[in-house]
Amino acid sequence: MQSIIASILLTASLSAGAGPQIPAKETSEVAQQVMPNAQTWQSNAEASKTKAAELEEKLAERNQEIEHLKKQLSSSKVKTTPEVKTEQTGVKTPWRTGEFTAYYPPTDVSEHAMQGNGITAQGDNLHKSQTCEGYQIVAAPPEIPFDTKLEIEVNGTVIKAIVRDRGGAIRGSKFDIALPNRSSAVDFGRQSGKWRIIE
Repeated sequence: MQSIIASILLTASLSAGAGPQIPAKETSEVAQQVMPNAQTWQSNAEASKTKAAELEEKLAERNQEIEHLKKQLSSSKVKTTPEVKTEQTGVKTPWRTGEFTAYYPPTDVSEHAMQGNGITAQGDNLHKSQTCEGYQIVAAPPEIPFDTKLEIEVNGTVIKAIVRDRGGAIRGSKFDIALPNRSSAVDFGRQSGKWRIIE
């Protein structure tokens, strides 16, 4: 009999949708414990949502910047292509001021220390000739590559020159022009003038 009553009560409670009831006192305690945490969770969620929106906005800005830089890079590549071609075809650079001295192949051992042994850095024998390919041999600063062709204007005279040598004191805009002997080098002395690359 008791089992029948228990079964009826259970069926009634299930059909009514009622579940186990929490006493009012326990419900109040649970609510007091959850409420402060719920407010913190809500605040954190709102802060995260705001931060996510800010990050999305920054990401969109960065993407725009990247696209802008890509366009600039592609347009600058287009602009530099003709410049490279003009340099390769030997367009002259602007004139620059410079200081010019002269050197010569040594005639005896005592001159070797100052003038070297008469062989250029590129292997030209200055005892035989001070020209290469029809151009006057010069010692130039290291930033100007070997075999660069120059125009040098000193005291109204234009010299067509080719870089075939270096020198310890040849820096900046200083050049040393190869001449046949000591007398011509002394006559040339130290002069100011101008120069430019022609090829």
